Amino acid sequence: MMLPRPRRNEQVRRVPAMKDRSILRRGWVVAVAAAFATVVASPNRAAAYVEVPITLADVIKQSTNIVQMQVTKVDREKNLIIFTKLQDIKGKHPQNEIKHNIGRGGLRAGEWEEIMKWAEVGKLATFFHNGGSSETYFGTSWYQAYPQGEWWGMSHGEPFLLRSYAGKPDKLPGICADIMDNKEVIVPCMVDGDKEAIHKKTARIQRLKTSLKNLDYNPKRDFVGWGGEDIRALKGMPGFDRYAALPKLDAEAQSVSTIDFDNDGKPDICLCGANKVALLQNGGDGFIETALPGLVGGARAAVWADVNGDGLPDLLLATATGPKLFANAGKGQFRDESARLPKELAYNLTAAAFGDFDADGKPDILLANGFHGLRLYRNNRTEAPKVVLPKLGDTYAIGMFRAANPAENFKTEFPIEKDKFTPEKEYKGKRDMPVKWAKKEFKDGEASNLADLGANSAAYVFRELEMSAAGVVPVTFTCANPFAVWVNGEKIHSQEAAKPEPVGLALKLPAGKSTLLIKMTNADQPHVYTFATGLSAGGPPGPWFDDVSEAWGLGPNGLASDVKADSLAVADFNGDGKPDFLLGAGTGALFVNQSGKFVPKADANISYKTGKVGPSLCDFDGDGHTDIFIPQTDGKCKLLKNDGTGKFTDVIANAGDLAKAIPGAVSAAWGDFDNDGKLDLVVCCLRGSNRYFKHAGNGTFSDKTTDVGLTQKVFNSQAAAFADLNGDGQLDLIFNNEGQESCALFGLMTPGRPLTAVTVTLNGTTGLNGGKVVVKDATGKPVATSAMAGGDGRGGQSGQAPRFVLAPGAYKVELISTDGKAIVKDVTVANAPMNVKVQ
Repeated sequence: MMLPRPRRNEQVRRVPAMKDRSILRRGWVVAVAAAFATVVASPNRAAAYVEVPITLADVIKQSTNIVQMQVTKVDREKNLIIFTKLQDIKGKHPQNEIKHNIGRGGLRAGEWEEIMKWAEVGKLATFFHNGGSSETYFGTSWYQAYPQGEWWGMSHGEPFLLRSYAGKPDKLPGICADIMDNKEVIVPCMVDGDKEAIHKKTARIQRLKTSLKNLDYNPKRDFVGWGGEDIRALKGMPGFDRYAALPKLDAEAQSVSTIDFDNDGKPDICLCGANKVALLQNGGDGFIETALPGLVGGARAAVWADVNGDGLPDLLLATATGPKLFANAGKGQFRDESARLPKELAYNLTAAAFGDFDADGKPDILLANGFHGLRLYRNNRTEAPKVVLPKLGDTYAIGMFRAANPAENFKTEFPIEKDKFTPEKEYKGKRDMPVKWAKKEFKDGEASNLADLGANSAAYVFRELEMSAAGVVPVTFTCANPFAVWVNGEKIHSQEAAKPEPVGLALKLPAGKSTLLIKMTNADQPHVYTFATGLSAGGPPGPWFDDVSEAWGLGPNGLASDVKADSLAVADFNGDGKPDFLLGAGTGALFVNQSGKFVPKADANISYKTGKVGPSLCDFDGDGHTDIFIPQTDGKCKLLKNDGTGKFTDVIANAGDLAKAIPGAVSAAWGDFDNDGKLDLVVCCLRGSNRYFKHAGNGTFSDKTTDVGLTQKVFNSQAAAFADLNGDGQLDLIFNNEGQESCALFGLMTPGRPLTAVTVTLNGTTGLNGGKVVVKDATGKPVATSAMAGGDGRGGQSGQAPRFVLAPGAYKVELISTDGKAIVKDVTVANAPMNVKVQ
């Protein structure tokens, strides 16, 4: 089919008669019409945008036709898109083929490019029009178009309609149908105000109610909460207003930690279990799971530190087959650097922690290796790793191939799998139809749709990867259908069962060019996959760590070698500036760091029932010393107050409701949930409700579990963490649950609080693990302290972003590292939540 070519550099200006556009009395078409008339007559192009906010319900009311459509053809030379009508949502659009001439129009640079970059066969869009003008939502934004004969000509982008809807394109038709059925619907949309942020798609996402009963735009009235559609409304829990389902880890859930591992300013989540580790990137309106290359199964501990000094937190897992070290390659990707660790004869890892034990500014590794003794690996790195990226060649795809029995498509070896890649070679596809390789413009890291290659078939994707030097390149594949991968003709992965989870692989590539071949088979749904590369292993050859266990009094014949520990908690317990550790074995034991040697602290006065319980560290009374809350499954928990020298006194009897029995208690998390400047406590309980205790500030706690609604559900939580996931200044709560999906509960803001939440981000700061953060007021008096634990009890650790709730005023934030050096930052606290980066 020959498609007409728009004139180069043409901004489409075909404007229907004014009476055609003014039949819609209010909102987007009237505003757009007047503005568009202005732009034709005036160089002030910005005037054509819809400046007045409008609800999605009003957009629907003013449209005579709403159509869900799918891209079937794209001409990138002429900037033309042909859609096929999938369904009429409102009215009956007369044509099944809908043609859009994108041209090179727009009121800002990049508008037509954004549309054409999005346009791929199989993509979905929703088309609103009244016969004389239209708006199209295509997934990342909106654009306006007017009829040009059988074509609709794009005049400009319409980003301000993101204030009406900014959610997933596949959900919009159903939302429109519900609104037309006179239902009230909650929709994600961008916040009005900062127009530049809307243009850049960085404006905050809020959820607003919309219906035909309330057509006017009133976010104060219609506001439901922050975040997008992956985070749903929650009723029945007065302390929380939204809920996000997180992956189910099944049996032996272990820990949860929050850390900004992709360095975008939002805390991400790491869920750890014996069968699975889930890394979840916080997208603001939902969570995206990130694969770890080569990881099979789960882990008993997951802890974080910047191992290689590149400013990004790296991940250490204690797995059944030994420690796994994943270096952070940026943008949510990791590479396996486990080969950089010392090797042991046998592994029975039960716990892990980081700590800068020798005060050289680099995190060392402490491992509990069952009855093989404690292990200490000293970090010997002298330079940051060198980054080596493969050069990626063009993407080619070919299909459809079908076996005599389509159920055998995956197992059938089609000629593509044996032949050398030859772009011009013709093959016999389904029903002997001739097929050739076709060049595709797919973007790495984003879903690539091969809908044009049909259903019940096999399709192949080919690429070249060129390395300047031999290396191991981590890659992530996401494909809901069966798929297989070949590198240089060798099959390295085969997944016959359909799985939606990302799969991480490590490609061992020689210097020069290598070939990558991917096979996918499907049933009724289109071929869709995501491919993303990480970075090759960098830095000098050889190990990054030395085994110094015996020199420090550890190892198979050293301290605690006759017991099996299930937890490690690292912090400076005795106030000498050096990280010590609490071992969860026997009745618990504290070992203090004496600059090259660990020594048991006999007078620590710590005694509890170990075994699948996690001590939780916190300075609950604000005296600058690290205290310990110890859950106990028999309900007789302990609150150990530190005198500053590592001697503890159990003060649970004087702690109010915390002194009462808490049956099934296994772990806990500290956080100022009500923003009153005092740290509260959540206790995780098996086979019973998790408990919330509000701190009065004098060492006593009130049980407010019912008040916040945690009695409404038995989560069976093994671990919990507090974090402000959406940046609203209110702490949210993440549970790692056993036997059911894990979850995040978004805290309901408490209005009228005079204090301000201040989060201190420490990613990339040296000497972090085992140090502390101190906040001092204008007179130099310490007002808050947070120990930076390298491991914190139940297989995890507190985040590398301590949070304080402070009165407005001037403060100094001091990061005191393990070498005694302090990094000081002056901070002025106002009324809005703030994030302070110290490094």
